[in-house]
Formats: sequence, structure tokens, C-alpha cells
Amino acid sequence: MATMPELIAVLEKHRVDNGATLELFGRRLREAGRITKGKRGRGAAHMTYLDAARLLIACAATDHPERAVDAEYVFSNLVRHSEAGIDGDFPLPAVEAATLDLGLAMTLEAIGNGSVDAIAKKRWEAEHPESHIRAPAFCWLRLHRSHTSADIRVLAGRYIYHHPALKALTDSIDNGTLHEVRDFATDALDRETYRFRTGKNLAAEFEEKLLNDVAKLIAGEEY
Repeated sequence: MATMPELIAVLEKHRVDNGATLELFGRRLREAGRITKGKRGRGAAHMTYLDAARLLIACAATDHPERAVDAEYVFSNLVRHSEAGIDGDFPLPAVEAATLDLGLAMTLEAIGNGSVDAIAKKRWEAEHPESHIRAPAFCWLRLHRSHTSADIRVLAGRYIYHHPALKALTDSIDNGTLHEVRDFATDALDRETYRFRTGKNLAAEFEEKLLNDVAKLIAGEEY
């Protein structure tokens, strides 16, 4: 099981940010009760997949540690918006992965316990029986700050997460109640997401190698 310093070392290795800044991210989230608390040294808390997911989300959502708690909480609570592109072998259940932090934690756990690699390997060997190349797993997190949205891609699946107010608005189009919720949902979306918007339309992407190393660290395996 990994401690916060070990998790930070992995993120620094992948150039998510420098160690001092990552320590501030972790401290702010820990102080807010968003990740596991513990003592220092031998009594240090062991990080869970959910802890790792929330730290990754915070680092993707903002460059400023002092905004880490606000940004992490909002983006972690993005809700599943689309069922398009589900991978039947790894469906990422909508109820258990209803929010972004839970969906990412489940993905990391599946990487950590070898489930994703096993599916990728089976498919690769079926298509390339003579190949000795490692089967690509195709896992990554993409987070769009200005749109306050994100998507997790794992194997052949793509799982999209939006702000609850935007989901309410788009759902109203589908069920014919647009006029009843449009103003409320639009005002809520503007009020709750304006601070994340920028003319740069920034997006962050964490790719397979980073997610794999984080997952294997939490699982207690070599990476």
C-alpha cells in the first residue's frame, strides 16, 4: 500500500507538477477530508484508489494548490452523462461509477488488479496471435476545465461526465421538458462553473503510463 509521499513521487516522475506543489495539493485535500488522513512516518495513511483519483482530478482541474479543494470537489462530483461507447467487457457500471471520482477510482482499481490488462491481452492475442508486443490497454482521463466536464477512456469504452446542471439541461431536451428547467439549469451552470472558465479553454490529459503507475503503486505492485 502506498503513502502520500510515494504517490507524489510517481506524479512528479510523470511531470504532473513539481514535488513541493504536489505536496500542497495533497495537504489541502487531506485538511478538507477529501483524502485519507494519517500520521507521519510509520503511521502515515495508506492511500486508496479513491484518494489517488481525487488527487489526480485536483491536479487536472487547477494549477493552483489553494484552489485544489474547490476544484477537486466540483470535478469529482461531475455525473455520468452518456452511456455511448460502453465496453461490454469493462462496462464501468453507471450506479457504482456515478461520479467522476468513483469512476476513476474503479478504473484505477481495475488497472491495479490486472483486469484491464487481462482483457487487453486476450483481445490482442486473438487479433495478433504471433505478436510479442505488449497489448495496449488504452486508458486515460481527459478533463476540460472550461467546460467543467471530463471523460474516462478505458479499453474500447468512453464514459462522459458533466456538471449536474448541464446534465439536467440536456436531459430536459431528451424528455421534452426543456422550457420547464432551462432557465434554472442555465443559471445554476453559469453560477457554479464560471470560475473555471478561461479563454484558453484548457484541458488536461493523464495517459495510460501515468494511470498504470499510480494504480500499480496503490495495489502494492512493482511498476
